[in-house]
Amino acid sequence: MLVRDRWCQGVLVTQTGHGSGPQMLRLMNCAAVLSAIRATGTARVTDLIRATGLSRPTVSAAVSTLMADGWVEETEAPDPDLPRMGRPARVLRFRADARYVLGIDVGPHKIYCVVADLSGTVVSHARRDVDGPRTHAQLLEQVKATMRRALDAVPVPSSALAAVGIGTPGVVDDQRGAVVQAPSIPGWSSLELGGLFRRSVECSVRVENDVNLAVMAERWNGAGGAAENLILVQWGARVGAAVLVHGQLHRGAHGAAGELGFLELDEEPRGVQPDGLGPLESAAGTAWILRRAVSLGFDDGADAAAVLTAAADGEPRALQAVEEACAQLSRGLASFVSAIDPELVIIGGSIALAGDAVLASMRRHLGRRALVTPRLELSQLGDDAVALGAVRLALADAERRLLDVYAAPSSAEQV
Repeated sequence: MLVRDRWCQGVLVTQTGHGSGPQMLRLMNCAAVLSAIRATGTARVTDLIRATGLSRPTVSAAVSTLMADGWVEETEAPDPDLPRMGRPARVLRFRADARYVLGIDVGPHKIYCVVADLSGTVVSHARRDVDGPRTHAQLLEQVKATMRRALDAVPVPSSALAAVGIGTPGVVDDQRGAVVQAPSIPGWSSLELGGLFRRSVECSVRVENDVNLAVMAERWNGAGGAAENLILVQWGARVGAAVLVHGQLHRGAHGAAGELGFLELDEEPRGVQPDGLGPLESAAGTAWILRRAVSLGFDDGADAAAVLTAAADGEPRALQAVEEACAQLSRGLASFVSAIDPELVIIGGSIALAGDAVLASMRRHLGRRALVTPRLELSQLGDDAVALGAVRLALADAERRLLDVYAAPSSAEQV
């Protein structure tokens, strides 16, 4: 049975608190042993002794504490068919299902929730389409309802949540969990989203810009791989970017780094448009691509997805619309590329429906504007990217709270 009081203040603690001296040392030993088990998936006591440098009695005591608290359990030996001599060694594994994390993508048109265990394995998800403007109270209720659907599908009680990550458009103060500006969601600006959501759950809540989370997901489990310096361009009706420098998420002084869609293309500033779009996304987003394709004679009953799919298939009018949008977008992106000098640019969002057509066009236009053209790839995560990034954020937060504060903590920004 899990002891709830032992998940708090960033450490495994007893009901009576941290204590000092021997008690603190025991906590540090537990953290070291737990880290070693998590690093390998399964481990024997002898493996843990080698990995931690602790004595056998100390490791055994730490294992007993972790098992009593529900974080570790005995499992089958990884090679059950091998002959055994004498008493079989204890094989231990981290109980990834001891707690869960929740990743939430809140966008202007959808709410997407993903539940994962502490190893990052997704166990359920739920989606709700959002039509038309909503007050922040109405949208928050829809988020909570979608969250309950995802949790009930496992089922996982909200009390079993270790952490929640939320991705939202706009500029985010990640320390306060507040949305500073969000032109695409009416009533969402100046919203203390983290504080409001904490009233519904009994765990930590982290809030981050949605494209920042998408690049975390791409680095964790997508096209980002081992790239240390990369840019993700999330390109749909809106256009945003996220930047990793030396593996670290770059937010900027005000959390507004990567707001590519708000770059000005004209000599005379246009500012935010009545529909909440910035100048660049107004001139290159998928809504513009649709309008341009229709003006060229494409079916006026089509939607943007149909145009992008047609471009992937080589339809001339759709290809021309995508080509012109790439020419516009590259004007803004080239400055990012020149300043960051990334090894990789990942292109995500609905524009990826155009496939190789958008990659080839962006390579041509960037090649004309940037001194060095980085490698370009399409996102491998598609519509799941933001929610999976929110899961990654929540996992990092949960890990910090699980391990002793005096152990080397992981960083949510080191992805």
